[in-house]
Amino acid sequence: MRHRYMEEGLIREVEVEQPAFAQHVDVLVAGVGTAGALAVIAASAQGASVLGIDRLPGIGGMGTMGYVSGYYYGLPGGLHVDIDEAAGKMGREHFLDRVEAKKTIMEDLITKHGASLALNTVVTGVFMEGDTVKGVSLWSEGKPWLVGCQTLIDATADAVVSMMAGSATRSGRESDGRTMPFTSVKVWLTAHGSISRTNHDSGYVNQYDPFELSRGIMQAHASQQLAVFEDVSKRVLFFAPFIGIREGRIIEAEQMITIQDVLAGRPEAETLFYGYADFDKHGKDHALESIELQDLYVAANLSTACFSVPVTRRAMTPKGIKGLLAAGRHIGMDHEVASLLRMQRDMQKCGESAGVLAALAARSGVDVGQVPYEEVRDILRASGALTDEHNRGVMFDDSFRRETIEWMNDPADIREALASEMPGVAIYSCKLLGRSIAPHLIAWLTDRDVELRYGAAIALALTGDPAAAPVLREMVERRDALYFKDCRRTNQFRSVIAVYLLGRLADAASVPLLSRMLTDEEEYGRPLYHVIKEPSYKLNTCKEFNELYFQLMSHAAVALVRIAERHAEHEASIKSTLGEAFADERHIRRTTSLPEGTFEYDTMANIRHFALNFCRG
Repeated sequence: MRHRYMEEGLIREVEVEQPAFAQHVDVLVAGVGTAGALAVIAASAQGASVLGIDRLPGIGGMGTMGYVSGYYYGLPGGLHVDIDEAAGKMGREHFLDRVEAKKTIMEDLITKHGASLALNTVVTGVFMEGDTVKGVSLWSEGKPWLVGCQTLIDATADAVVSMMAGSATRSGRESDGRTMPFTSVKVWLTAHGSISRTNHDSGYVNQYDPFELSRGIMQAHASQQLAVFEDVSKRVLFFAPFIGIREGRIIEAEQMITIQDVLAGRPEAETLFYGYADFDKHGKDHALESIELQDLYVAANLSTACFSVPVTRRAMTPKGIKGLLAAGRHIGMDHEVASLLRMQRDMQKCGESAGVLAALAARSGVDVGQVPYEEVRDILRASGALTDEHNRGVMFDDSFRRETIEWMNDPADIREALASEMPGVAIYSCKLLGRSIAPHLIAWLTDRDVELRYGAAIALALTGDPAAAPVLREMVERRDALYFKDCRRTNQFRSVIAVYLLGRLADAASVPLLSRMLTDEEEYGRPLYHVIKEPSYKLNTCKEFNELYFQLMSHAAVALVRIAERHAEHEASIKSTLGEAFADERHIRRTTSLPEGTFEYDTMANIRHFALNFCRG
């Protein structure tokens, strides 16, 4: 048998004799947070012997310790619904915030079903026999503790246990390795005496570096007290002790859910639950995201389109490892899907699914991969965690627009939509149609209706046709500041879309234009950068952030990099341009007046680092 453990950030391995396990359980859940708490409850409700361990002094994760009690998408269903209702009732009766009530109710349920909890306890290693997990080493109450198990559920949210067991992991986006910005939660008292909270985007941090994480937490809480974020009507009570990390390590699973799968609406025969949300990426530096995401988010202006994502046990199973399931935001998916498949409701259903699977495996004495799907499905359907209604396809689903999205194929309908202020569905439909719609789009490039011309150019560029480039350059030359209005937030300026697409097309003819934008000292003096001053949820929620300037400069920088990668003859001049443009912090300071360490500062700093790294390459 092998004992695999982490030491100074590295995985070590030693051969050991049969461990003297102090106890053996059917299911051991490592991490009793958003997913893990439901895994413990679900597994024990099915009659399994269960031990839940957590390094923190309380359970429930962001929904309790993090004080984020509300939900952003995900769909109600499963065991969490009754828990939430009971928490709300207890809160009203005993003058508790529902996050405290929820923690109490879940602890009572765990005890009722006969499961055990060990808090302030850390997993120090995993025992492996061949490719199968046999147990774990723990550190609890100042001493080591060995526990055997049939199934280990890694609900740590950071794949710590999966890594110890031998799972490969990945983290962050391809362009610069950055994960989504984290949040600081401020809890305050309203003028009416009720408790509320602010979930504040707080910058980018490597949570696996203890010094960087500590500095990030202090800077995040401090930034909430800056004058720009003050509100005298809110009496601050405290900052939540558990910060909101949105993304970390992701396991290499038997099945990886990709953005291509989500956009194509790929069905799954053995779905355990459906995730449901938009690509809620939070960061403003869209230019550093993948082409697939930018085509939807930037070019088609569909940032708030919601997608249903079927999740199977294969996406929760670390590749090549038996006796182990992942439950939480570290299941098998790519960086883009990680921004969608992380909502609390979905993660609670993920934990419930893992708990049911593990309990059924124990009941039959088999690996979780051998449990008949029908048995799991019937239990999840009975609890409401899996329903046909959860498969909603693609929708606008908010107070601004609530309707199913049907991709378009009639040229007459597409023409009408492209000339409107809400052309997003038509633009993305053209991407899906590809070359078949191109003749119509090319014909519309010369139409007298400017809105149609520009809409057709954007759509044509998404099909990869360079014939769109001259019209795109025209939009950029004009610094067209019109923004589309498809969504309730994150709407895109037309000139920004054009800059992105010139880079996507690797249009060498646009190099002088983009270079001037980045280096001309008179650029920032243009009136368009100073017209939009008041915060607007449709565009920008912070008055200390120049959204239009940031988006144009960031996309121009990344577009030049893409052009250089395709046109070697321009590489030297483009590196010279980027080196000059980002030699100092001028673009950061023109974007925001907020200090280093804030989300606003870090957003442009990410672009600067990306550009300078390219120059050094």
